[in-house]
Amino acid sequence: MRLSLSSVFTLAGLLIVLTSPGALGSELKTRYATVVYERDELVRRFNKEVTLGSLSYLMRGRQAITVEDEVRTKVDVLVERIESLLDMFPREMRFRIVLLPTAAEVRKTYKDRYRISVDFIAFYAPRDKTVFLSVDDIELGVLAHELTHVILDHYFGISPPAKIHEVLAQFVEAHLKD
Repeated sequence: MRLSLSSVFTLAGLLIVLTSPGALGSELKTRYATVVYERDELVRRFNKEVTLGSLSYLMRGRQAITVEDEVRTKVDVLVERIESLLDMFPREMRFRIVLLPTAAEVRKTYKDRYRISVDFIAFYAPRDKTVFLSVDDIELGVLAHELTHVILDHYFGISPPAKIHEVLAQFVEAHLKD
């Protein structure tokens, strides 16, 4: 079968579109996490909504030139602050954060995985070492809560019961800015 020149250009264009980062999603890597997002607008909104407030001093001396740099720094600074609060420092911690546009997409993801309907705006899936977040609803406390689950999961060989996870995640939320 022979392809015409226009067919070759059409196929080449399609390949470029399908393999470009924006088509299938993008990711940025931090010291601890890989942040995955479908559109650049999601990472910009995430960055805008996750403000460190009184914890901003922890970013001093860290270079943040782009939005992506700032997100990397915020995630790593927050992980390190939570580790200090819990006095738990897991070795070789790697996880993913998936930015979803809405809580409806978070709920759909949860239902697809666990076949249970929930009203979550974020959750941590320990099997995949992945946090799923609604960018529409994100704030520092929500992110800290989910990152606490990540740290606990990585710290203990056998994860403590869900109630212990929740108590410690709520403790971190309450004491994050102390």
